Amino acid sequence: MVDQISKQQIHERFLDSLEPVVQDHEDTSSVPLEAELTRPLPPKIRVYAYQVTTPPGTGTEGDRLAHLIVPGQSSGERASFDHSGGHFALLVGYDPQIQVFILWDAGLHQNFKYGKRIRVTSETVYEAVGGEIGTQQRHLNTGTETVLTVKHDRLADAIERRSEITTERLVG
Repeated sequence: MVDQISKQQIHERFLDSLEPVVQDHEDTSSVPLEAELTRPLPPKIRVYAYQVTTPPGTGTEGDRLAHLIVPGQSSGERASFDHSGGHFALLVGYDPQIQVFILWDAGLHQNFKYGKRIRVTSETVYEAVGGEIGTQQRHLNTGTETVLTVKHDRLADAIERRSEITTERLVG
């Protein structure tokens, strides 16, 4: 059984992992969490954080799943992440048991249904456990997504990479 971790706890671990590059942030109970970072990271981020789980019986043993719900979204409603105000939206999963963060491309998850499941493979998670920035390509209806996985001590590197990949997708 997986112990539940609150969004506030995920936010605290996220900020702790970025401590030297965080200039300012909202209260960690804010959902989503907004923070200001130093360059070369995006200067303003909006973090949508989710605990990932490894549900049994899915046929893909060890894969991690998150269920997307944004603040104010009700069952049956569709929603998108808020990219307004110059914020770089980050779609973040966290596995507290192995302290791995997963960074999906928030811009490719638009108009999604309440509780939409997103996934990352166990192989990509294990790359992060081994100290690498794990990568996985996923083909979605909205485009090709590069999912990144990373241990807490390399989170700043992964956010920089996420920003570069997203920028390339948008301009290229």
